[in-house]
Amino acid sequence: MSAVLASPAAGGSIVDPVRALQHVLYRAAKADPGRRFHALRDKVLRRDVLWRAWVAVRRNDGAPGIDKTTLDQVEQDGVGRLLDDLADELRDGSYRPLPTRRVFIPKPGGSELRPLSIPAVRDRIVQAAVKIVLEPVFEAGMLPCSFGFRPRRSAHDALQVLIEESARGRRWVVETDIANCFSAIPHQELMQAVEERVCDQALLKLLRVMLRAGVMEQGLVRREVTGTPQGGVISPHARCRNGAERHPGTRQAWPAARETVSTTVQPAAVPAGLRTHLHQHGCDDARGHAGDRGRHVPSQNRGDHRRVTS
Repeated sequence: MSAVLASPAAGGSIVDPVRALQHVLYRAAKADPGRRFHALRDKVLRRDVLWRAWVAVRRNDGAPGIDKTTLDQVEQDGVGRLLDDLADELRDGSYRPLPTRRVFIPKPGGSELRPLSIPAVRDRIVQAAVKIVLEPVFEAGMLPCSFGFRPRRSAHDALQVLIEESARGRRWVVETDIANCFSAIPHQELMQAVEERVCDQALLKLLRVMLRAGVMEQGLVRREVTGTPQGGVISPHARCRNGAERHPGTRQAWPAARETVSTTVQPAAVPAGLRTHLHQHGCDDARGHAGDRGRHVPSQNRGDHRRVTS
């Protein structure tokens, strides 16, 4: 069932009010790249937005947080009741997210464990509502070369670009990876990035409260000044907002970067925590990547491979 049909606020109308809201925000942000939005929290509180957030959380399923409240229990107690309570808490400023629950899952292809932080169901709903409102504002300023954690874009789209560029005669691909990306995001710099487009103090305060919720591991709560919970609804969105896509220097360099990539990578120029790979690909190799659904496939005819790790 779609979120529009499921929502009691839809009233049988064929117009999706949440999508309409997102379109208005996107167009306003696109028309004025320097605009800072000052009235956003009231949109997070809207019943249709909260309901859409619940639908997204329910569809994604997921385990309970530290309060052990499951999605089924929320439905048994009444979804509407929970949404009303959340709206009241958000409106009067009393909302406080619970610390996330730390679990570890194995990383693919090895014995190393990846830490996940699972928010409570009620906190996932609030995160999803904030994402619904903020995403179109920042999406309007994203570069065409960015594919990660964006609506209607995926790793497959990025791999298709490699195929197309390879067909044009391009042979070099620079592959980078930020070590411990989610846990390394500094809160202060992240909020500065958000404040470039948002000046709604109530919403900014809510974001700070969410960042400081902390994580519970073995009965102890730890609150860091860096990182967003890998496993939270809004964390991928936060990573994009803190990425290089928002920097003017990246925007100026992007057209030239499409045409030529230096074959020399200087280790001193690589920031701490940034792993860089330089590959030479043929067209067949690029197709091999795409056909493998995004999993890394070692090239059989790479020609050159340099790795720099800071």
